[in-house]
Amino acid sequence: MRNVLIIDYTGRGHAFADLFVRTDPDITVHLAPGCGAITDDRIISAPWLDIYHPGPVVEYAKEIRADLAMPAHPRSLTEGFVDALRAGGIRTIGPDRSATRLESSKKFTKDLCFKYGIPTAGYRYFEDPEAAIEYVRSVDAPHVVKGNESCQGNGVFICETEAEAIDAINRLMVSRDFGPGGRTIIIEEKLVGRELLYFALVGGEHHLMLPMAVDYPRSDDGNRGVMCGGMGAFSPSPDDTPEEIERFERQMLRPLLAAINAEGLNYTGVIYVGCMLVGDQLYLIEINARMGDPEAEVVFPQIATNFTEVATSILEGTLDRQPPLIITDECFVNVVATQGPTREPGRSYPGWPYGEYGRGYPITGLDAVDRDRCLIFYGAARTRPDGQLVTDGGKAVNLVGRGATLDEAATNAYQAISEVSFQGIRYRNDIAKTMPWD
Repeated sequence: MRNVLIIDYTGRGHAFADLFVRTDPDITVHLAPGCGAITDDRIISAPWLDIYHPGPVVEYAKEIRADLAMPAHPRSLTEGFVDALRAGGIRTIGPDRSATRLESSKKFTKDLCFKYGIPTAGYRYFEDPEAAIEYVRSVDAPHVVKGNESCQGNGVFICETEAEAIDAINRLMVSRDFGPGGRTIIIEEKLVGRELLYFALVGGEHHLMLPMAVDYPRSDDGNRGVMCGGMGAFSPSPDDTPEEIERFERQMLRPLLAAINAEGLNYTGVIYVGCMLVGDQLYLIEINARMGDPEAEVVFPQIATNFTEVATSILEGTLDRQPPLIITDECFVNVVATQGPTREPGRSYPGWPYGEYGRGYPITGLDAVDRDRCLIFYGAARTRPDGQLVTDGGKAVNLVGRGATLDEAATNAYQAISEVSFQGIRYRNDIAKTMPWD
C-alpha cells in the first residue's frame, strides 16, 4: 500500500492523514479537499474536490491509483462516497450509505436498540412541530430534544423546562436554524449520570479499541452556552481504565456489533459511541459513524502502531489477529480556534455556533507556534491564491498541546493559541482545566 485517499476538510481529516504518514514512512496521503496550508510533503491536498459529489473523487482515486480510500467526514458518508468508491473498484474503509443511518437517523438507531435490547433512553419521534409541542406539554420536564438527522454538530437541546423544549422544537422544525436535519425530531427522556465517549475500529464482527477522550460540547466557558460540534478535547481520559473498557465491550459494543451484523449492515472503520453511565449500566446516547472532531486530534497522535497495517487488517477481515495498538504515554489537549462574531459593511454575523459567520478573514501567528510543544491541525480554513491562510467555516484551526501531563499539554495549547489571530477568533479558556461534567 502506497497511496491513501482521505475525504475530509476538518482537523479530523488532517489528523487521520498525519497518523498514516507518521507511522508509515512509505505512505503518501491525498486529502480531499484538505487544506493548502498543510506543508508535509507526503500529505497532498486536493482543494478542487468536495465532500458532496462522489463522482470526481472516484475519478481522482483512480488517477492516483489509490490503494485505500477512507471517507472521514459525515457528509461524505451520507452522500454515498463509500458505495461509489467501491463501485469504482477502490478498496474503501467506512460504513456504506445504509450503515451510515446509525448516525444520520437517530430514529433508526433508537429502533435498532429497542429491537435488540440495547439500553437507551426512552423517546418519541415527531414529524409535526405542533404534535411535538403538545407532547412536551403533556409530560414533565426535563426533555432532550434532538434533530433526527444531521445538524452539523448542533441540534441537541437539553431542556430543563417546558418553555425551553418548545423553543428548541421551533428552532429545529419551524425556523430550521440548523438546516434540514431538524425537519423531524426525537424527544428523549433525560438520563442523569456520567457521559463517556468510546471509539473503536470495526471490521465486521471484530473490533480494536482506540484511546478514550473527553470533549467539550458546550460553546462557552464554564460549560455554558449551546451544544455544538465541540470546542476542544483532551486525551487520555481519566475513565480510560481496563475495567471501564471491559464494561463498555460487554454491555454496549459487542451487543451493538451483533445487532449491526444481524441487520446486514456493512460497517467498517471507526465507530464513535457516546454513552451515559447510570449507576453501573451504560446507556447509548448516540452513534457517530466515523471519528469525532475535535476528538481525533487528541486520540490519533497517541497511536504509534503502523496504521497502514491496521487498515490492511480491516480490509482483509483479519482485525481479530491485530494486536492492541501501541499507545504513547503523552497527553494531548485540543483548543479549537473558531469563527466568532464579526461585522462587515451593512451586516453583522453572530458567529459559530450561534448562527451565520463570516469567511475569508486572514489567519496570522501560526508561524510563531512551537511545533515541538503543539500540533496544528487545519480545519475550516483555506489558502487564497496569494498563499494567505483565511477562515472558511466554524472550526478554523485546532491547536493541540502535548506534554507529559495534562496540565503541561493544556499550557502548551493555550500558549500556542495566544499567538494566533483572525477577526472574530473565539475559543474556550477552560479546556482540560475544568471538566465538561462540572
